[in-house]
Parts: sequence; structure tokens; C-alpha cells
Amino acid sequence: MKKITIYISLFILLTSTAQAQLDTLRIRSQQKSFPKLPSSSEALGISPAVAQRNSKTLNTPVNIALFGTDSRNSQVEGNADVIIILSINPSTQKIKMSSILRDTYVDIEGIGMDKINTAYAQGGPLLAIKTINQNFALDIKDYIHVDFLSAAAIVDALGGVTIDLKPEESGYLNNYVKEISFEGDIPAAPIMKAGLQKLNGKQAVAYTRIRDAGRGDYDRTDRQKMVLVSLFSSMQGGGVSLLPVFLSKVLPNLETSMNQLSLFSIGSSILNSKTKLIEQGRFPLDSASKGERINNIWYLRADLKATSTSLYNFIYKDVVPGK
Repeated sequence: MKKITIYISLFILLTSTAQAQLDTLRIRSQQKSFPKLPSSSEALGISPAVAQRNSKTLNTPVNIALFGTDSRNSQVEGNADVIIILSINPSTQKIKMSSILRDTYVDIEGIGMDKINTAYAQGGPLLAIKTINQNFALDIKDYIHVDFLSAAAIVDALGGVTIDLKPEESGYLNNYVKEISFEGDIPAAPIMKAGLQKLNGKQAVAYTRIRDAGRGDYDRTDRQKMVLVSLFSSMQGGGVSLLPVFLSKVLPNLETSMNQLSLFSIGSSILNSKTKLIEQGRFPLDSASKGERINNIWYLRADLKATSTSLYNFIYKDVVPGK
């Protein structure tokens, strides 16, 4: 009986702390000004055919665009060098991550054909979401954005990430660590050896920026997903004990179109998820794309119809993407 009383008291303490943090976060959020997204499907680039198709699908996931940029000036948008579609299914508790290669050649409304990562720089999150929806027949309505200093703070708040660093990656990582430390006015912490190890926030962000080791942007998107998977894995099963950290250290570092209750719900889903496997895909597939120089600029030209089908099958039908 005494043990039960202690457990109940501990639960009340943790939940009340989480609620207090949530109330504080609501106050803080009122002081922030994030880009507002329109609510209509048309304004977000969601076609009537896509809306009708998904309305007939049972247990539909929530799709959120994750954008990572190097921008540190709130008045100037940078290119989105990280573009990931996070799909969370509340019914099945499945979590999926679909990376979009930054050099993919797409049609950007009002601009024409260009790399998909320029949409964020040209028109912020709205144009970036619209570009994804229009080119890949998706129904994204919300986004989460971080610059690399905010991303580093989030990684540190969650205790770092465990990564198996390859020998050829360590030199590039340390160069980026120096750059991030200089721009963030924070001490550098170079990696002394390769192998399985825990990276802090600066090191993890530097790891995701490596492009010259391996297959260029292909491997870089894999590194980005590895960091996210490691973060989600450390959060999964954390339950109520991690809520104060999530509310006080993670959410304040996010720029997002989502309200705090929606973010709280998604965070709770991840914290309490019983599904440890996070399914991953990279798009466009190698079989549906090829590199091409246009006006002496390298682009990844893709079969957009085939890529749209692959994305839909992965997100909605659990079809593992090929290569």
C-alpha cells in the first residue's frame, strides 16, 4: 500500500509539472510570431483529387513537413537543406520518415522549374509545403522548422544521439563543428575517433551537414534520418517523465504552424509509442531519377508521377520503397 501511494504521488508530481510547463509554453508562444498558413486545401496546393482520395482512406496518418535551414536571421529565409515528411498514424502508432532530396527538379509556383530546396528561401514554409503537395500529390497542412542552432539545443536537451561515425566522416564533421561553434559563439568539441559514440548537439548537426563523404546528398539525407531516429528512439517509452523536457526544452526551439495542443499530442504519441521501429524512405528513388546539368547547374531530374506513387504507397499502404 505504501508503494502504491508513492507511485501515485510521483505520477501527480510529474503530470502537474508537465501541466505547469505547458501553461508556461502557452504564454511564451503568444510572444512568438510564426508564419500563418491558410486553412484551405487550394491555398496549400492540395488538389481536389488528392483530398477525395485520402478522405476514403481508413486510419490516415498525420503528415507534417520538417524543414531544416541554416538561416539565423528571422527576416531572411534560407534554403531548406533538410526536407522530411514525418507521418504519424495515431491508430497504428507507426512513425515514418520520407526524405526528399534537396536537388530534386520540381515546378515551384511563380518561379518555374528549380531545386525543391529553394522553395523555402523564395516563399517560406507556405511555398515549400505547396511545392511538395503540388509535385508529389500529398496533403501536408503543417510544418516544423529549425535552424541548426535550435536543432543543436534540442539534441542536447534530449541527451545527445548515438551514431556510428565512419572514419571518412570525422574530418568533415569536425570542420562543420568549428563553423557552428564560431557562428553560435559556443566552444568547439571535436570528435577524436570514429566508431559508435554519443554526439552532442553541435556534433550531431555537423554530422547531418556532411555532403562530401560517400554518395553526396544521398548519404547526407540518410545521416539526417539517423539523427532523427536516434532522437525519437531516446524519446520513445519515456512517457510522462520526459514531458517536462519536451515542453520546456524542445518545443520552444521549434518554429511551427501547429498549435501547442497538437504538438503536445504528437509529442505524447512519440513518448508513449510502443512501436520502436521508425520506417524510412528516400525519394525520389534511384530508379525514377537521374542527375542532369541544366545551364551548368546540377539537378536531380525525377519522374514525378512515379515518385508520387511511391510516396503514397509508402505512407498510406505500408509498401516498402525500392531503390
